Amino acid sequence: MTREELIQVAQQFREEGFFSSCAVSIFDAQRTLCRFAIGDALEDSLFDLASLTKLATATMVLDGVEEGRFHLQDTLPELLPWARADEQFERQLQGITLYKLLTHTSGLPAWYPFYAHADFEGALKAALLLPRAQGMEYSDIGFILLGKVLEEAWQAPLDAVLRQRLVKPLGLGNYGFLPEPNQHILPSGYGNPQEMEIIKASGVQYPGFRPADQPIVGQVHDGNSWYAFSGVSGHAGIFSDLDGVQRLGQHYLNTESALKQSAMREHTSGRGLGFEVGEMYPEGCGHTGFTGTSLYLSKTLGVGCVILTNRCFYPDGNYKLTNPFRRKVNQLAAAHFGRQQKDSDQ
Repeated sequence: MTREELIQVAQQFREEGFFSSCAVSIFDAQRTLCRFAIGDALEDSLFDLASLTKLATATMVLDGVEEGRFHLQDTLPELLPWARADEQFERQLQGITLYKLLTHTSGLPAWYPFYAHADFEGALKAALLLPRAQGMEYSDIGFILLGKVLEEAWQAPLDAVLRQRLVKPLGLGNYGFLPEPNQHILPSGYGNPQEMEIIKASGVQYPGFRPADQPIVGQVHDGNSWYAFSGVSGHAGIFSDLDGVQRLGQHYLNTESALKQSAMREHTSGRGLGFEVGEMYPEGCGHTGFTGTSLYLSKTLGVGCVILTNRCFYPDGNYKLTNPFRRKVNQLAAAHFGRQQKDSDQ
């Protein structure tokens, strides 16, 4: 499988309307094995990572556990002074541990429009009145709260914690919240049409949505992250080029930490500690982002793959899930790069 053949695969998906631009990097623990960009993307373009932000949040939580700042079985009221100071919060958040948040087994709802309230605590109280989930329920709210745990632990805003705890130590370069406007940033979409429909159906009012006919460039696409948290949140908001996501992936391919190796394995219902496992990630794990981003890692095969796209950048709001593209490229990475790497190690 050559670079040119991979580009042809990507071009075919682009022509079928899966995205307007994309950048892909396949790598092992030390090197870039194959890299390309098509459409308006460059190999160093910044993309809105959307929920790939959750892997940064999870990594910082795991680092805090290893340093003894907190434990996986600590509960939110134990970690957040404002949560134990309010009787309603203490009751509703009791028993929700870091482990449950990382594995999406906390029972918290998947989503709530925090921006429809004047303040965070009022929004959270409303969200906690929603029916509780049983088993695994992928929850943005859970990772919003993990971001609050990190801010409390380091007594600093989350963007500063990210720079000091992850970006600088791992050399992640342009990986971070609130990108500088002079960088080459790919547009992520037009407004938030899906969220507008969701809140309209629920009877919630919000007058502040971005114009549906203007491209979103440099502002996080996710509504809660942008409108409620000014672009800085534990569940979404990070922008990066290929290098930043790849270096975070290489950190995991190289790690000797028992906790981080455990994080990459299934704990319950297709979830590790922050990671997802399943058929999209051959002999490994990964995560996806709403805007069409993903990271795949296989420690067994010694290979990883970053896919960055802007699948929502269609003015009619008619966009497709990129899972078929993710699945195809990850399978090719595993088969044509991972196995070769595995054989060369023997």
